[in-house]
Amino acid sequence: MFHFCIADTEHDWREGTEQYRFIEQCLASADRSKQPWLIFAAHRVLGYSSDKYYGLEGSFEEPMGRESLQKLWQRYKVDIAFYGHVHNYERSCPIYQNQCVKNEKHNYSGTATGTIHVVVGGGGAHLSEYSTVTPNWSIYRDYDHGFGKLTAFNHSYLLFEYKKSRDGKVYDSFTISRDYRDVLACVHDGCEATTLAT
Repeated sequence: MFHFCIADTEHDWREGTEQYRFIEQCLASADRSKQPWLIFAAHRVLGYSSDKYYGLEGSFEEPMGRESLQKLWQRYKVDIAFYGHVHNYERSCPIYQNQCVKNEKHNYSGTATGTIHVVVGGGGAHLSEYSTVTPNWSIYRDYDHGFGKLTAFNHSYLLFEYKKSRDGKVYDSFTISRDYRDVLACVHDGCEATTLAT
């Protein structure tokens, strides 16, 4: 029930590049009636992270990370974007253009109006410090080793859990409930532009 699109962050992903075309083709090829959960993944953080060094740059992302890709995430209604590279855990709200689009913290339902970005980089090596600034889109942060678990119960209900490696217990989680009509619904920048011109 998952459709994964994995980007190579060592190549240029900006609009017009071969990598961008590859990502768009992958996202567009998802048949959401059969694979309702669309997941984007990349090594470097192309979305959102309050890592210390991203914070110093003021971008909270890999340089030019999301500027081109957020249009694709929105158009194709990407549910979750996963990253590594930064060795800690952090989860954003469903977000589009730096703005949280839902106020809930753990249970998201209805039309996909933004993508949840999750850094799950606590698989090994040294841990990465956070910025002294906690952005308003940062829902949960954990400075520890851990991993994520995705469970699709059916075509309309998904559970994500973040567990610490030391004890396997759940420290953060969220659910998404959405049916096929919600995937087809138009949202800001999510459907083709139309005009009344003749």
